[in-house]
Amino acid sequence: MRHAALLVLAVALLAATVPTGVAVAQSDSAPTGGDVVLGAHVQPDGDARWHVSVRYVLNDSAERDGFERVASDFEAGDVGPSVTPFRAAADTASARTNRTMEISDVTRRHDVSERGDGAPVGTLTLAFTWTNFANVTQDRVEVDGVFESGWLGDLNAGQTLRVYPPDGYRAESWQPSAQRADGALTWRGPQTFGDGGPKMVFVRDAGLPWYLVGGLVALALGVGVAGAYVWRGFGGRGSLEVRNRRETDAAEPDEAPSPPDRAAPDDADDDGAEGAPDAGVDDAAGAAAEGEPEELLSDEERIERLLRENGGRMKQGDIVSETKWSDAKVSQLLSAMAEEGRVEKLRIGRENLISLPDAEEQ
Repeated sequence: MRHAALLVLAVALLAATVPTGVAVAQSDSAPTGGDVVLGAHVQPDGDARWHVSVRYVLNDSAERDGFERVASDFEAGDVGPSVTPFRAAADTASARTNRTMEISDVTRRHDVSERGDGAPVGTLTLAFTWTNFANVTQDRVEVDGVFESGWLGDLNAGQTLRVYPPDGYRAESWQPSAQRADGALTWRGPQTFGDGGPKMVFVRDAGLPWYLVGGLVALALGVGVAGAYVWRGFGGRGSLEVRNRRETDAAEPDEAPSPPDRAAPDDADDDGAEGAPDAGVDDAAGAAAEGEPEELLSDEERIERLLRENGGRMKQGDIVSETKWSDAKVSQLLSAMAEEGRVEKLRIGRENLISLPDAEEQ
């Protein structure tokens, strides 16, 4: 396999610092054989944020101590890979693509984490921004000839290249064949690239995937059905309670409105001429009430009819028995009618005698 100077420097310079120098001088054990991951996070404007990481499994406390000392020197810029080879590659690619490129925002950091099996892993990471790394045209971001001339080289075992699409974009095409891992196009060594290096095209994502849209539609339908069921069961227009009330209202006819209160007749003149018309009106009203169906009469008119049918006088208890009304309702009706002059109440012992005003004349 062919290996360009950049990848050799990025890996070998960092790896060489672990077993030598300060770490070896202070410890008989140091981590070796680290895995290398080169990750490029492409941005919508064509820039790319790079992370060059070397990961070591720390088998014991001595190796961890050695890693911490090397990491301190790495972050100070005294050991480890430099951005100089990447700047040289950016200058070459800039001349070839006619895009002004530069390396900026360089940082160094380290961390220790646990692998899935619980083993501690120490990582040294060199990060930087490569401007104009990709060519941007409307809805396309293309990593075209930036890898040409073979500056990346081939990947050995334990070495990985990952290129992440910009936010809101997806990979439309790429070469050579790559895996998809964590949303990135991934090449794992051993991997041979041609002189042109890897190439890829990212396009703006048109929207949600069809299966996600279908899921949202199904969810909305489910919520709508559940909402309709709850609405019908708890007070909606179609609820059982409302339907029952409608059926009850339809089965029971409205009560006829009570006739306007009739004023007591004025005292007649001595000759009785003015009293005759009023008496005729009352008689006519009584006759009309006698001929009306009972369900069309007001409560007061029913009591008046009942009194007429019983000679104009009845005990209050008998009225309760005949009407099947409660004592309270009958008492209230009779009190109101007595105040209006429609009946007269006479207390006899422990019971009231109810009579029509003209009962004695009958």
